[in-house]
Amino acid sequence: MADLLTPEDFLPWEGRTVRVNTIPEPINLLLARVERLPWLALHREPFALYFEAPTSMYLIDGTYEFDCGRGGPHAMHITQIMPHPDRRRYQAVFS
Repeated sequence: MADLLTPEDFLPWEGRTVRVNTIPEPINLLLARVERLPWLALHREPFALYFEAPTSMYLIDGTYEFDCGRGGPHAMHITQIMPHPDRRRYQAVFS
């Protein structure tokens, strides 16, 4: 089994802008927070990554290649969560 990603793989990128491969050109999102999740898991500690973007930058829920994390880039599925008035927020969950 391949090594599974952990929160520690992403902590160095917390608070930094990361590149996301989108079409027609890549965009940058802020990796705003790495959060450890409290439930039990058999294979790894569950965690979530929270990304932020200006309101003018909209991504549909889907899988994108993110240039962050140890050994990246990584394909991650993101979902838009409740936006703030001045920014969009996205979440990727690993369990």
